[in-house]
Amino acid sequence: MRNLLVCFLVLFATAVHAAKPGWVTNYGRSEKHPIELYLVGFGSAWGHGAEPRQIAADDARADVSRNIVTKVKSVIRTSESEMKGTLSQEYSGVTQSETALQLLGLETEQYVDSGRNPTTYVLAYIRRAELKRIYTRQVSGLREEIQRILTDAEKATNASKIDIAVEKYLSTYPLYEALKEAEVILLVAKHYSSSSDVAFDELKAVRRKLFREPDILPVPSHIEVINRVEQLVSESLTSIDGIARAIGFQVSKQVLQPEGKVLLAPFTYQDTRMSSRFSRQLLAALEVQLGQIAKWQTVDQTRRLHSSFHPRSVQHMRDFAKDTGAALLLSGTYWENGDQITLRGTLRDVETGEVKAGAVVVFDQDIKALNLKPQNYEQALIEQSAFAEGELVSGLQIEMWTNKGSEHLLYTEGETMKVFVRSNRAAHLRLLYILADGRRTLLRENYYIDQSKVNRVVEIPEMFECAPPFGAELLVVVARLGIVTVAETILLYM
Repeated sequence: MRNLLVCFLVLFATAVHAAKPGWVTNYGRSEKHPIELYLVGFGSAWGHGAEPRQIAADDARADVSRNIVTKVKSVIRTSESEMKGTLSQEYSGVTQSETALQLLGLETEQYVDSGRNPTTYVLAYIRRAELKRIYTRQVSGLREEIQRILTDAEKATNASKIDIAVEKYLSTYPLYEALKEAEVILLVAKHYSSSSDVAFDELKAVRRKLFREPDILPVPSHIEVINRVEQLVSESLTSIDGIARAIGFQVSKQVLQPEGKVLLAPFTYQDTRMSSRFSRQLLAALEVQLGQIAKWQTVDQTRRLHSSFHPRSVQHMRDFAKDTGAALLLSGTYWENGDQITLRGTLRDVETGEVKAGAVVVFDQDIKALNLKPQNYEQALIEQSAFAEGELVSGLQIEMWTNKGSEHLLYTEGETMKVFVRSNRAAHLRLLYILADGRRTLLRENYYIDQSKVNRVVEIPEMFECAPPFGAELLVVVARLGIVTVAETILLYM
């Protein structure tokens, strides 16, 4: 059976000259590291030397992270539980950035192929039992630190030192995000061979009880702390400027003065990765408010040199942020909860992926002119789900990005989009573009990535200008090791 891979974007000690190990020829799989006992990740980069070695190692670690996040998203998505929406929202800080998890305890193996097309390969791996041991201890330490801070916050509240209490409560936000990351890593370490229902039941127990076993220190939930902050601040939000001001207030209390610029990414609607008119308005307001409230320097959104962006690794957003000169990245999601909207933001260190600050802002849905849902939202969701169902897991890895990266994409009328791809194997590609009105355009048919282009950036020759109709659009690449079957097309004269 031919391997098939579908990828889409939402737009808005070294062994040299030794026998090639099995994990290289099998793209990360080997008898030495069976997936029942190990978590593994595979990375490769063209060339040999320090830089390709680092890129391949970064990609291998990111592959482990992506495997964990994919498992958790699958556990949540396939559940029929009433807590499905709650958990999707609670863990959005983890699931919206697939390669940001930085796992402790990973080991690596390297192999350099110095043939005609020199390539460096890296395997990252860790025993599931060891991962469980490390993160059980990590979870325990985070709970103890959170509880200590909350105790101090309660003392400040009782002493009517409200400003101090609010700062204490807010300082737990990044710790709660770190706790959630540790929880999902533990979940995947323990439940690879278990059914999704078993894993989901444990995830529900974590959120409801937060490990309140007799021998473990109980910790209030993040939602309880969020509600406490709302009671102390008691701010009525009636405008997008007010929402941006609340976000700026919260993150600036946790990071007094960032060492470097901050890149602001458009907040996306729930778990869709789609942005909206509200996203664009909030982005503009945030840039103003962070400058006024915290005196933070943000990356100038109008002067970024998108055309020169080529990611070094599979961590596109990290590489893109570094390319802009940013040290921190502020991104997030917003969720409809009845008559209210909950906005969740995270401020991450670009280099390490560590969460430096968090913000949770709740406001009423009746704010004037609030266009929350992306344009053509329902149609885009249908298309996204249809292509996701056709994806197979294999050794074929395709990356695709634009001159603005591959996450939090937002184009305006008249802007030019360039498309780039990178494949870890020789493959035949088909590129499709799905417009906001549902029409499908065949951009490239049977585009061949030959062996000389493997692991190298390939720019699709055409440039695309943003024009009506506007809304959420999809760029899709279908990849096969064999020739892609010819697509039926219709020629339209507009």
